[in-house]
Amino acid sequence: MNWIKVDTELCKHDGACVAVCPPRILFLNDRGLPQEVSEGSQERCILCGHCVAVCASNALSHAGLPQDVSMPVTKEHINPGAMDGFLISRRSVREFKERPVARDILAALLDVARRAPTASNSQKLHWIVADGREKVHSLAQETMNRLRTSEIAPALVEEWDKGYDFILRGAPTLIVACAPADYQWGKQDCAIALTFLELAAEARGLGVCWAGYLTRVAAVHPPLLKKLSVPEGYMVHGGLMIGERKFSYRTIPPRRPLSVQWI
Repeated sequence: MNWIKVDTELCKHDGACVAVCPPRILFLNDRGLPQEVSEGSQERCILCGHCVAVCASNALSHAGLPQDVSMPVTKEHINPGAMDGFLISRRSVREFKERPVARDILAALLDVARRAPTASNSQKLHWIVADGREKVHSLAQETMNRLRTSEIAPALVEEWDKGYDFILRGAPTLIVACAPADYQWGKQDCAIALTFLELAAEARGLGVCWAGYLTRVAAVHPPLLKKLSVPEGYMVHGGLMIGERKFSYRTIPPRRPLSVQWI
């Protein structure tokens, strides 16, 4: 069975689908129509959908990518000034309101994150959502159980014992990204997807902070993995605290000068 079906009457013979195919399983035949290579096309296809998405005449369909679940590309374009301003004004938020984030908003954020690029379109990520301050704090407590036995500043331990949660900051929600332990691109794919999620949250006015302590401890502390209900064979590669901002920022502090080498 072939993946690709071409409507010969609609096809414009422009070769765009062939040009954008990452694994190079398409070529233009002697009629100027896209055609799959004779061997291994199904095994090599990564189901990225580039061929279908680029076809301006809607002449091409893919058996592995049903058209009825595809989405149109938005016609709106963010101007560079607005985008740059949005990105550079982003700040890590460590003080949250107690009100929980609505479940439908969390679902929308995850839907954006699942569309982030992954190596060879592998889409191997798994998400865990701890929803509610008590659940999140119990994960901070388990993280602290391990940190007490490792090298951590005594001042931080003292602050924790006084009631200051420097691990998950009293956030109402924690979202964790996992990938199979034997998947070599898990760390990179999770970081990209979490960044997508973070920016989508910022666009909705939510505050976000990366859960560095929890991510580090999850790599070496099985009790934390159990409390997170991480599936067997998976690794935690990152997490985000999410909630409504308690405070807003008015200015963008300076950064170090750009370090760049042009070659």
